[in-house]
Amino acid sequence: ILAELGARRCDRPRVLVGFAAETEDLLRNAGEKLQQKNLDMIVANDVTAADAGFDADTNRAKILYRDHSVEDAALMSKDALADLILDRAASLFRDAGGSMPAENRGEQRTPAP
Repeated sequence: ILAELGARRCDRPRVLVGFAAETEDLLRNAGEKLQQKNLDMIVANDVTAADAGFDADTNRAKILYRDHSVEDAALMSKDALADLILDRAASLFRDAGGSMPAENRGEQRTPAP
């Protein structure tokens, strides 16, 4: 599904984020998926680590971007990592010219009269 979305880039601002649960060659495998699926970013984690992955309350990841930069997300709670991923995706969306609804920007909405 993600590869199909990546193949159908559109004119409106959109950010495609993928996830790669890897057991070896983390950066190489995730980088290939980023390119093959035409993603804006991919979040890769080593699922063989005892303190990260599916059976742990914590996780660490590498976030790879279309411009070939890589961000290290150190060991943190899964909630904190989810917040970080959302922040990075929102930043890419804004950079692409997108705007987010007020409730997603942390702003107060004024009820209509």
